[in-house]
Amino acid sequence: MKQNTAPVEDFTSPEQNPADLPSLLRAGAEHRPAGGLRPQAGVGLVPASPIGPILVGVSAQGIAMIHFLRTPRDPAHALSALRRRFDPVPDSSAVSGVRDELDRFMAGDQSALRSKIDLSLVGGDFQRRVLERLLEVGPGAILTYSSLAAWVNAPHASRAVGGAMHDNPIPVYVPCHRVVRSDLSLGGYGGGLDLKRRLLEIEGFSFTTRKTVAQDGAVWGHRKTKIYCRPDCHALARANPANALLFRDETRAADAGMRACRLCAQ
Repeated sequence: MKQNTAPVEDFTSPEQNPADLPSLLRAGAEHRPAGGLRPQAGVGLVPASPIGPILVGVSAQGIAMIHFLRTPRDPAHALSALRRRFDPVPDSSAVSGVRDELDRFMAGDQSALRSKIDLSLVGGDFQRRVLERLLEVGPGAILTYSSLAAWVNAPHASRAVGGAMHDNPIPVYVPCHRVVRSDLSLGGYGGGLDLKRRLLEIEGFSFTTRKTVAQDGAVWGHRKTKIYCRPDCHALARANPANALLFRDETRAADAGMRACRLCAQ
């Protein structure tokens, strides 16, 4: 598989000179929060990644930030968020592995995202619970905002789950693209809906419309009973949708420890 060998550059914004990163870091350091020394995080740009321009922050514990860069203000915003827990320093080599993993993942290697992650930038206990549960949803599976809310014992907190997705500091690695609306329309995504659709297509899903996931060939799994049903199965009507995950096919459901219901097994 051909890899992207373009160098990782330090970054301020797509419109600015990459050499400005040191000055941007110095300017931010003047307003460093109180509290003494903080662990460092190497920062750099993947200017032409397969998910668009991104700023990446990597701590000693793992990837701490992947920030989509869509406006000229985004770099400063990302560095400000990173400074809540870290002292950012320019380090292109620290993020080159992230670029390589994203290249391979977007080319179809669903085992490519192997780097450790650091959830230090997660804002609170609720968001941490949501994102940690989300890490259990592998490629080829999706669930709804309401299902994820039920999974973290907050069944009426779908909007709060949406907020946790919006503030996810490590998209793709923490797969908020695998959360959709109850009608299987895409909902929102920080990198844009075209990217969310593309990520799900790479993971095997198809779409009935540009923004709605198709169920052809997919199966619904129940995370408590570990039983899956085809979308037209009569037994599915008795299942609690709050416990449901949609798998791209029966093989992916079986890989997740699910078995077919008695009707679907016939």
